[in-house]
Amino acid sequence: MQHIIKYIKSLNWKFLIGFGIFCLLCAIANNIRVSDDKSIEWIGSQEILQKPEDVL
Repeated sequence: MQHIIKYIKSLNWKFLIGFGIFCLLCAIANNIRVSDDKSIEWIGSQEILQKPEDVL
């Protein structure tokens, strides 16, 4: 058990947290970049309704 605790303490937590934030930002940027049919719905996001044809 002490080996596991020692290993966890030896991790570079600043890098791991920074890498996680970088991955999250890349996922958001990719979701904005792709077309609507390939875009994912985020938690709590509203459904995008189609525009009525009679609106100019």
